[in-house]
Amino acid sequence: MGRKLRLLRKKEELTIEELAEKLDLSSKIISNYENGKNKMTIDTIIKIDRNMVFEDKSLEELVQIFILDIF
Repeated sequence: MGRKLRLLRKKEELTIEELAEKLDLSSKIISNYENGKNKMTIDTIIKIDRNMVFEDKSLEELVQIFILDIF
């Protein structure tokens, strides 16, 4: 999950801090997601969709990208 988030973030040319600001999360939380220290929640995936962070991805696509690592 973390690797996928990092790849999408870098594709959008966002820093950890910029992504954290868009999602109203701390940069530490984003870093922990990317490093596998924390698992991303469904709420965070929904925030990514609602804030159109990765505009080319629908909520369904985001769930498919991240969900397998949650369960």
